Amino acid sequence: MKYLLIIGILFSSLSLFAQQRINFNEQWKFKLDDQTGADKTNYNDKDWRNLNLPHDWSIEGEYNENHPMGDKCGYLPAGIGWYRKTIQVPKEWKGQSVHITFDGVFMNSTVWANGRKLGNRPFGWITFEYDISKEVDENNEITFAVRVDNDLQPSARWYTGSGIYANTWIDVKSKLHVPMSGIFIKTEQDEVTITTEIQNDFAKTQKGNLVTSIVDANGKEVAVADSKFTIDGNGHQEITQKVKIKNPHLWSINSPYLYKAITKIASKKTKENYSTNFGVRDVEWKPGEGLFINGVETKMQGVCNHQDAGALGAAVPDKILRFRIQQLKDMGVNAIRTSHNPQTPQFYDMCDEMGMLVMDEIFDGWHKKAPNDYGAHFFEEWWNRDLTDWIKRDRNHPSIIIYSVGNETKGEEAAKALVERCHELDNTRPVTSGHSGSDHMDIFGVNGHSERKGFFDHLSNDRVFVGTENTHTWQVRGYYRTKTWYRDGYPCVRHQPYEYPDLTDEEVFTYDWTTSANKSSYKQIFNSSYDNAMVRLTSRQNIEQLRDIPNYAGSFRWTGHDYIGEAGFVHGGWPFKAFMGGAIDMANFEKDLFYLYQSQWTNKPMIHILPHWTHPTLEKGIEIPVWVYSNCDEVELFLNGASLGKQKPGKSWDKMQCEWLVGYQEGELKAVGYKDGKAILNEVIRTADAPAKIKLSVDGEGMANTLEDIVQVRIASTDKKGEFYPYGENRSFFNVVGAGRIKALDNGSPIDVEKHYEATDRIAFYGLTRAYVESTDADGDINLYVGSILGEKRLITSNQVNIDVEQITLRGKASNGKISIYYTTDGSTPTTSSKEYKQAFDIELGTTVKALVLLDNKKLLRMQEEFAADAGFEWKTVMAAANPGGDQAEDAAFDGVTISNEGANFNGKGFIDYGRNEGGYVEFYQENDGSEGEYTLKLRYSAAKRDIKEHTLTLDVNGEKQVIALPSFDNYRKEWREFEVKVQLGMGANTIRLTALNVNGFCLDEMKAI
Repeated sequence: MKYLLIIGILFSSLSLFAQQRINFNEQWKFKLDDQTGADKTNYNDKDWRNLNLPHDWSIEGEYNENHPMGDKCGYLPAGIGWYRKTIQVPKEWKGQSVHITFDGVFMNSTVWANGRKLGNRPFGWITFEYDISKEVDENNEITFAVRVDNDLQPSARWYTGSGIYANTWIDVKSKLHVPMSGIFIKTEQDEVTITTEIQNDFAKTQKGNLVTSIVDANGKEVAVADSKFTIDGNGHQEITQKVKIKNPHLWSINSPYLYKAITKIASKKTKENYSTNFGVRDVEWKPGEGLFINGVETKMQGVCNHQDAGALGAAVPDKILRFRIQQLKDMGVNAIRTSHNPQTPQFYDMCDEMGMLVMDEIFDGWHKKAPNDYGAHFFEEWWNRDLTDWIKRDRNHPSIIIYSVGNETKGEEAAKALVERCHELDNTRPVTSGHSGSDHMDIFGVNGHSERKGFFDHLSNDRVFVGTENTHTWQVRGYYRTKTWYRDGYPCVRHQPYEYPDLTDEEVFTYDWTTSANKSSYKQIFNSSYDNAMVRLTSRQNIEQLRDIPNYAGSFRWTGHDYIGEAGFVHGGWPFKAFMGGAIDMANFEKDLFYLYQSQWTNKPMIHILPHWTHPTLEKGIEIPVWVYSNCDEVELFLNGASLGKQKPGKSWDKMQCEWLVGYQEGELKAVGYKDGKAILNEVIRTADAPAKIKLSVDGEGMANTLEDIVQVRIASTDKKGEFYPYGENRSFFNVVGAGRIKALDNGSPIDVEKHYEATDRIAFYGLTRAYVESTDADGDINLYVGSILGEKRLITSNQVNIDVEQITLRGKASNGKISIYYTTDGSTPTTSSKEYKQAFDIELGTTVKALVLLDNKKLLRMQEEFAADAGFEWKTVMAAANPGGDQAEDAAFDGVTISNEGANFNGKGFIDYGRNEGGYVEFYQENDGSEGEYTLKLRYSAAKRDIKEHTLTLDVNGEKQVIALPSFDNYRKEWREFEVKVQLGMGANTIRLTALNVNGFCLDEMKAI
């Protein structure tokens, strides 16, 4: 058994033992589904899977439209899972205070030690511990069992993961010790106040000294406090000490300087040391003026982010988490909102070290927002304990400058209690929310409502304002449309959007992910990577507002990275599995929007051209809007060497991009950036021919000489010349040779529903694929081989196929073996007797190419690719932006009614037939990211005349009921009419239920709220 000593050393003369923090992630056993008796010590778990934590079993599973997680949580499996681990108890643990600590388990966890139930925690995003001193003292062996119940779904409105997704620890301390989260450090100018809790678990009174030393980044002691204490047996005491640091180094975004507080407890029976990082900084929130850090006005250029990282799920490796935070910082982001739950402890450590501000948020809803979420079942009983543990855990982080306690939820009494409790636990930070209980909040936080036209004309300066969730724009990496698109159409009265002109009179681009006939919802569209797809306003205008309005202290766009889940509300559901609001996709590939923010929020010279310059189906001469994002003084654009003129990036939203209308012709676009009249950098993009090769590279740090280290490999589709091919969708096949394995594959696609975990192959999405490779040993060579059969899926400009196999060394020495490739085009399985690949070859549509790849005459890869008229992207699907319809009744929750498609002129896949069933109902979930108030519901229905003139139903909106009567008419199930009724909708989640009272031949097609 390995034990990692994090803090503490043995003091043979003063005590037998000093505290340890032991990483407890290794050698757990796991089994999915409920297991009778698995909490007992003598349970036989020999057939259970061995694994190391952190672990998310949902992301390991298959996507399936019928999984109960549904569109909200991304169609992955949930259920119940069990973990077990048996250890030998070291002798030095005896007589100590020993706890097992979990940094995050989603959700409803119950823990046993040697059959004794230690407790349960419903909340999935909290650090908690259990005292196991009794088991340690009475046994030489301990068996831990953890039951995780994430069976009732959906348990949130986005992907949560399932299991012990964060670190576990064994904390071993003296019986005289500082309990978990028992140190609170506050700073004001040069004064540091340290409050330390000391717990005495000895039966007798203990006397001793509490010494707190402040140490700078070089290890030099700069201040010290010494306090004597006397604590009764089984007692508890808080000691407050104050020291001053002469000319302290201040923590800031640009200089994240950290001190350490070294806490020492010394008595006759113990000596323990604790180390706590903190920063010295002064934060002021000035109504009418904004946020000031160390006296400097600071705009929070923020994003909201969930816990998951695409193919890696909720159990995000530290290296990838750090990469993603740095990626956001490179984009110009200086603040992250942990929407809508706390993140793992290491996230905050990284933000402290990297200079990233944090809005630390704990709850989504104080009541039900998803059928089986925390708000629905546990909030009233558990909120105080969870909030207390959360703030005490996080309050020493200098990166955290504000707390958020809710998101688009209701409850004045809850709001008041939450804010009061936050102030009791930490009076140094203000409290806000995402437009929830706003009258009780210190800082006025508003979500999408703050995007409305005219909002700032009426903004009061009684409190500082923060856009807690704005702006909302959507974009798919590599996809473009020149026609402006609004989520709910334009004009939408309830959203009051700004008006933005189309970039061209007629749509320029003709490709799409599929045809309209294959879409089950009008929402199932990709969104343009020009900044022209939104709810109410563009990202550019939001940037301008944040910059220019004094009391506008910060804006947190939705989101930084794309994430799994919330696939129905905006994107129409299956096969859409993800939310596409990020500036970076799920596979950590930057979208064009990343560079817009970089041009406005960073000073290091940069330049970026969009769109790409490969358009095989466009006529020569058709004018394409070419945008260049840059923070240079001037930008000059060249087409095939000829200057198209210089432009200066402007300050107003519509001038932030330099724009040229360029008649399309194949060749080269070059953008040159100038500072003080001198050319300082450029970017070149060129027209690519058909895909013929792949290119491998590593994003971020390389592989270290440790077990279970991870690297991100980028696989890019290119033509023969090495130019990036932006429509690449050929499948890549992977094999790791040496001490590594494929942990997961991804491509950033919101509609690719193939399995991620330990996959062996993946299609490219707009030219890119991502492989996460993990080391299986602390040393040894690791070489990754990737192969692909390359060509245009529909042979639109070329019928040539190339086969390419590339190798990249991730650690150690390169593999230099001989590669041989054999292939077939008749559908047969290739062998060494098949044709050997030497050069590109021609095929016809309808051909499946298969290939066998050998390394030193041993099988390395088996590959295949289909080329057909219905394969891959559609190339001629020009459509205007969809006119928003309604939410389809057949996609809602229902009971006592049936789905039917027997009729005509209905929308979607069918409709709900109420028949003549009294009590049958349909229930819609309506997300309202605008303001509460009166809205119009439009019900599209068909009602037979038969024996009644009016069909009556009970309309229940968030518990407010009314009876509505809908007239019958001829042409039942062929003609459809709209019935309008006024209702009150609240912020955030709304439930709308239509229950039959007196119906006979009533059908409901869709509902929409305007």
